[in-house]
Formats: sequence, structure tokens, C-alpha cells
Amino acid sequence: MGAEYDMYRVDSVDEILGNEHPVSKIRAFCRDVEKGIRRTPLIVYGPSGIGKTAAVHLLAREFGWNIVELNASDYRDKEMIEERLLSAATSRSLFGKRNLILLDEIDELASGFDKGAGAAISNLVSVSRNPIIAIANDMWDQSISFLRGKVDPIEFRRVPADTVQRALMNLCRKRNLKINQSAIEIISNRANGDVRSAINDMSAIIGTGEEEELTDVIGLRDRKTDIFNTLDRIFMTNTISSSMRAAMNTDLNNDMLIKWIDENIPKKYRSSGEMMRAFDSLALASLFASRATRSQYYTYWRYMNVLMSGGVALSKTHYPSSGIGYSFPKVIKELSMSKGSRGQEREIAEKLQHSFHSSTRKIIREEMRMIARIALKSIRDKRMSEEEVRDELANYYALEAKEIDYMLQINS
Repeated sequence: MGAEYDMYRVDSVDEILGNEHPVSKIRAFCRDVEKGIRRTPLIVYGPSGIGKTAAVHLLAREFGWNIVELNASDYRDKEMIEERLLSAATSRSLFGKRNLILLDEIDELASGFDKGAGAAISNLVSVSRNPIIAIANDMWDQSISFLRGKVDPIEFRRVPADTVQRALMNLCRKRNLKINQSAIEIISNRANGDVRSAINDMSAIIGTGEEEELTDVIGLRDRKTDIFNTLDRIFMTNTISSSMRAAMNTDLNNDMLIKWIDENIPKKYRSSGEMMRAFDSLALASLFASRATRSQYYTYWRYMNVLMSGGVALSKTHYPSSGIGYSFPKVIKELSMSKGSRGQEREIAEKLQHSFHSSTRKIIREEMRMIARIALKSIRDKRMSEEEVRDELANYYALEAKEIDYMLQINS
């Protein structure tokens, strides 16, 4: 478990490539704070997966600061924010370290603020004697308008494909990971500047021995919201609104999203209780999905959406490590690896249609296997030699040698 947690972790802020200038600005902020210079709090913003949160955490560790970060479930009301943050903002930690107040994904969380929560954070900014850094995807989100004029913005940008590739290659060298160079290039080009998703892509296929085949599956990420970002919003947040919005914004169909979540619950959740609650929610989601299909009453999808996103998100008691990558569902791997076989089956079935006058699906499922059984039994019973069986299949069904090879190994 420990090795899996650490495998894809970034250990130094210098490993965060492509946004060196904004990282240097955060470091300058930290240096000034260490010198006793009072600095306006920061808001670090930009697309997800490009190193914003990792940079802040690593710089805090570099300066020996203690991070005080509210869990998403703690963002409720004025009293909770003041209770959890006010003393940390005006004092040192138990061991004398400086506290860093970190408000991560504040634009996502602010939509769930109760009345007075924004004012409490504004007050916190004005009275804090310790550094405050907020992190957001969109600093212009109306839900965090109360921060404007009270924070200095630092923008992170999407990373070019060649920089994503360099980051993956550096990680492979550092962890002694073996992966085909062409697979790294494909992953980097399809990442759309999102380094975290690129690492997730790589971690999902590396070591399988099937990197070439499985890079085809990465095309599934080219969506309104790619699958790994969707999974992040479900597994790494603790609010219904954020996880539901992610599930609704992906173009992946409901059945396949359920398969992705099902495959990754054991990887992301630590305790048996967390996994049990998550699987219970997912089972109910699957039940409502099947009811919707059977009855054609698609209002059931409302319950399915809540259960497979918010239900799974709220099942945890601790946040999973972001160092653990995601695994492709086994069904996707099987479909990808059997793509050639399925294509050959269809070609054979189309030739057999002239004799059986059935659908290709029925021929693949029934007639093709029946012919293979009869042919193999004739060889075993020595009624015909293998060469005679091959000649018979070639002449009667117009099959080629490689198609006959495939037919004879179906039931062997």
C-alpha cells in the first residue's frame, strides 16, 4: 500500500514543470512572510491538474510551515469557519511552526457556503497574522467575489505537450518505471495541458505489458470533462454539489462511469467501512439505472446520479492520497485487447451469412462455435484429417487460412 501511495508523488517543487514563474512568485511570498513582511493573501488559480495545490504544499514543507486546511465538509457556516481557522490564523502551531491557512478549491466549495461564511473568510483575511493562500480553478467565479480586492492573484497556465512529456519522462527515470516512448507521446498529446491526468493515464497502463493497445483507450479522456478529472471530483471532494456536477459534465455514459467508480473504490478508499458505504451507494445507483432502462422511466436517473457521485464522495472519512493513480475498468481493457479478434469474428460471420442467413451477432454467438465443435470432433474421431477439415471449410465457406485458424481455436 505504501509503495503505491508514493509511486507517482512529486517530491520537490522543482519537479513541477511548465509554471516555474508562478511558482517563483509563491516562493517569494513565502520568503517575505518568513522575514516578517506582512503580505496580502494569495489566490492561486488556473485549470485543474497543473500543480497549484502540489506547489503550495511543497513550498509549505520547504519553509517548515504547518498547513491548516479545512476539509470540504467543514465549509458550512460562519461559526465553523471561525472555530476552525481563527485561532490558527493568529497563532503558531503546537510545536512553534508557522501556520499556513489553505483554502483549496474555494470556488467549488463556496457554492455550498451558508450565509455569513463569506464574511467570516473576509474577516479572517483582515485579522490573520499567518499567511493565507486560496486555490481556485476560476478566480472570477461569482461565488468568491467577496475575495476580490483582498487577495493577490497568481495564475497557473496549461502546460504544453512537450513539457507534459518531459514531466512523465522525469517521473519514469526517478521511479525506474518502464513504458514505451510512443505511449508517453500519445498520453502527453492527449492530456490537454493537464499533467495530473497525464500521470493518471500513465499509471493506469504502465506495467500491464499492453501499453500499445491501451493507449487507444485513452481517447475516452477527450470529453467535456475527462474521466480522471471526474473521478477526482468524486473521490477527492466531500460535497454533493461538486461531485454531482462532475458526473453530469462528463460525456461518459452512466453504465461506464459506474464501472470506472467500481474499479477504483478499493484503490482510493482506505478502510473497509469507507469501501462498504461506497459500494452500497454504487449498488443502489446501478439498481436505479437498470430500473430506468426496464421501465423507460428516466426520472430514476436523478437517484442514480446522486448515489454514484455524492453517495460515493460522502462515504469517506479521510481524504485519499492524490499519489494513487486510477485503473481502467477490466471490461475496457478486455474490449481494447480483443479488438482485433472481434474484427476477425465479424469478417468470418459475414462470409457465413451466405449459408446461414442469420445476423452476424447470432452467427458469432452460435453457428460459428457449432461449426468449430463439429470440425474439431471430426479430427478427434479421425473421421477426417485436419488438412481435409481445413480444405472443406475453405471450399464450402470461402474462408482464408488465418480465418480457419481462428475458427479452430475457438473451442480448443
